[in-house]
Amino acid sequence: MSVAAAFFDGEVQGKPLEVRLQGVCRFGRSDGNDVVLESESVSRNHAMVYPSDSGVYHINDLGSSNGTFVNGYRVVSPTALKNGDRVTFGSCELRFRQEQSQATAPIRTPQIDLGATNVSFAPKFITVLVADIRGFTVLSQRLDPETLSRITGALFREAGGILRERGAWGQKYIGDAVMAVWLHSASAQKEIPNILAALASLARIADSLQSQFNLDQPIRIGAGLNSGLASIGNVGSAATPDFTALGDTVNRAFRLESATKEVGWDVALGEGTYSLIGSLPEVRNLFQSRGLHLKGFAEPVTAWGTRFEALLPVLNAVNRHVSG
Repeated sequence: MSVAAAFFDGEVQGKPLEVRLQGVCRFGRSDGNDVVLESESVSRNHAMVYPSDSGVYHINDLGSSNGTFVNGYRVVSPTALKNGDRVTFGSCELRFRQEQSQATAPIRTPQIDLGATNVSFAPKFITVLVADIRGFTVLSQRLDPETLSRITGALFREAGGILRERGAWGQKYIGDAVMAVWLHSASAQKEIPNILAALASLARIADSLQSQFNLDQPIRIGAGLNSGLASIGNVGSAATPDFTALGDTVNRAFRLESATKEVGWDVALGEGTYSLIGSLPEVRNLFQSRGLHLKGFAEPVTAWGTRFEALLPVLNAVNRHVSG
């Protein structure tokens, strides 16, 4: 079948850019690409866009340092593109457009204002994971920008795949930090093992970076976990949806992660998360509890902390409980 005409357009380094896609199209900084994006944030061979037999274009990241994102979500596997999608290569943002062919176009198409902001939220019980790289400022002073980009790119690229495999509803990358959200069904406790396993995998990925990049010091991460009610929804438009979670539950997860640096924990659990697993004697023995002075909170907040080495026995104990 014929593929409907498709385009990327936007602005790169202050210059307007419009690209008509024809078959496989490679994006990157080197001259060998079909579309050359002149930006240091773009890898030499960054991403590839190609049509399927049904005429739908897909995008795949080619192991770039800074990642490829569709509507704010990192591309970790071939991802279908829709008309109006916002695609980011490093720091270069382009808009995907695809015209409908007459053969496949519906008879009547409702008129949607793609530019109208759609603020729609619903309360949901969630668990939020926030993890960031320890000592990132010092790290950025010791390493050249390209090496630093490759390290963070490798970490986030693998993290994205792990989080999706473990059922994360959404994930965001903010500087040197990642935030992942899980929406809970009737039994949140049965879903906690996936979250703990995802966190253990993130720690293992970070540990592997030292040998992978021949660094003189290991890369460490810290994490905060919190569970509770939050507002889940879209704060974007029909063309550029931005699904996110808002509320105290989310804020506490960020604050808990920051507090781990002060108290010497690798991971800190808020009361909501700990209540899902803290009734197990094996788990209680692996955590310390203390009141933390979190930024923005007038009173100390009780949190439970541990080292990453304890996550495996915690995970095993929770798995035995939920499957027993």
